[in-house]
Amino acid sequence: MRASTTGGAGTTRTFYLYLGLHSLLIGIFPFFVPVYLWKANYGLGAVSVFIALAGFGFCAGLWAWDRLRLRIDLVSMIALSLLLELLLLLNVYVLDMDMTVPVLVSLGLCYGIYNCFFWTTQRALFFEIIEPANSGRKYGNFQIFVGALLQVGILLGSLLLERGSLILVIALSGIAALVGFLLLLAGKPEYPGVLTATPALRLREVFAFRDRHASRAIFMLDGVYLFLESYFWVISLFLIARESFTKLGIMVLSLAVIFGILFYLLKNTIDRLGGARVYRLAVLLYAASWGLRALTDETLSLELLFIMLVLITFSTSMFRLAFNKRFYDIAKQTLGHRYLVLKSYYSQAAIFILFIVFGWAVAGADAGLLAPVYWAAALIALAYFVYGGATRKNG
Repeated sequence: MRASTTGGAGTTRTFYLYLGLHSLLIGIFPFFVPVYLWKANYGLGAVSVFIALAGFGFCAGLWAWDRLRLRIDLVSMIALSLLLELLLLLNVYVLDMDMTVPVLVSLGLCYGIYNCFFWTTQRALFFEIIEPANSGRKYGNFQIFVGALLQVGILLGSLLLERGSLILVIALSGIAALVGFLLLLAGKPEYPGVLTATPALRLREVFAFRDRHASRAIFMLDGVYLFLESYFWVISLFLIARESFTKLGIMVLSLAVIFGILFYLLKNTIDRLGGARVYRLAVLLYAASWGLRALTDETLSLELLFIMLVLITFSTSMFRLAFNKRFYDIAKQTLGHRYLVLKSYYSQAAIFILFIVFGWAVAGADAGLLAPVYWAAALIALAYFVYGGATRKNG
């Protein structure tokens, strides 16, 4: 396989085209997977089992991705990730979300494998366009870019899903995937050379991984929190929106505008500020955001609800910016691409184990259980303080 000869500019262009295309596609349907499950009468227990199966599928997909990147070119990898997303949509349409174990298993595994091929490819490309001196700014830039196209997709998806037009969602996704792929193809994307020169991780290397930054523990913790944000919290927002896809889309769009403004202000300063101080403040705010989530429900006045949602958005945005800057900086200083793959293995394995147990324990529970889960998340989030080890001394 040829390594990239186009340099940083070529990798950057490929990254933003690929990211933009997938952000649009995620907004059209995958963003709505948790509330689509909820509308299909999957309770918290079943949703948790779905998340666990997605984690297992991600791990299996990651083992394959780490070897395929050495055998197929980037064009083929991008095409495969797009096909996997369309396969997920076809699964939902053909299986019609019947409440059966085979449906849950099929959808969960398919969703996990799709997530793996998209997010792992995206992180690999992003990693090649950053340095510790600009990682915060560039992460902020790509989050703003993601947010804009994601919202376009969410608005389109919410309008179609509100009408029950899943077949139109599939058609729109297929057209967007084809057009986007042709645009990517025109740029003749290639892997960064360092990625093709990095051997695949063996499972015994994954199990043996240790470092001074408490990375293993934080990787496992962060995987769980990412799904709490993208699944449980989205279900909470859906309930606040009185189970309306359109209202949810408008609510998320409003928060996304605030999110974009906050990221624009934060991204240009985080690289210059003391890393450790900013990170500690971000962890405290993140823990507080889960307490606010526990207090948020549809009975609050509109004004108070808006203020709380803005505070949650700000706190989560700041934390994700500070955490990802620290994560990518440590990766640059230590194991490079292998560090990214290790994070995914540990995060997704923890998701599989914890959510399968949680799903079994809360079978039959309703949305009233979300508030206690958020209070527990507020306390456990303080564990993020241990991440960084020697890095903290530099702040």
